[in-house]
Amino acid sequence: MTKKFHLHKARLETLVDAVFAIAMTILVLEVKVPLIVDKFSALELLHALAHDGVVIFAYFVSFSALGVFWVWHHKLTEKIGEIDLPLLVCSLVFLSLICFFPFVAALFGRYPLNLTANIVYVVLLGLILASQTLFFWLAIKRKKIAEFIRPDEALKTHSTNLLSLAIFCISLSATGLRISIYAAFICILAGILFLWRFKQSKKQSTSQSKT
Repeated sequence: MTKKFHLHKARLETLVDAVFAIAMTILVLEVKVPLIVDKFSALELLHALAHDGVVIFAYFVSFSALGVFWVWHHKLTEKIGEIDLPLLVCSLVFLSLICFFPFVAALFGRYPLNLTANIVYVVLLGLILASQTLFFWLAIKRKKIAEFIRPDEALKTHSTNLLSLAIFCISLSATGLRISIYAAFICILAGILFLWRFKQSKKQSTSQSKT
């Protein structure tokens, strides 16, 4: 009889920390030292830095986003007892998106008004949110939640994940409108769907907390 695959979550957390540390460090490589003609001119250097202001701004926004995702992932993982194969695969997909983030952040920083750069950036954010939500949902469905976490607490966390995804999808409709009204409609429809799932999960959590 073959033994079922499982991974101690400490191994996954170590990998997650390493990937985030590298991705967050690589972000700054896109911020280049400006070249100026007069190396003693403070005004020329100031203008050069202002010219790259969007790139610098994109760096800090992206660094903050990765920081939030890192904290969020660890908050979810600490509620999970063990990692099985589906959870590992979901985590690796999540980490592949994180590794891709520095490129997308650089794209957005260099072409902030370009529609394609904007779409790629927000879609990647959405995929990261979705992978995290799926990760915890799989943990609930596969009964991998840690024993010290009550079922209603796990459902409450899942509800929060769904709400975050719903808010993101609805706010994404503004970017979708730049493509077409149909894209904006799909974003709003997805947001409403996640809001409905949020309400269902919240009701289930409330009923379990009363029992």
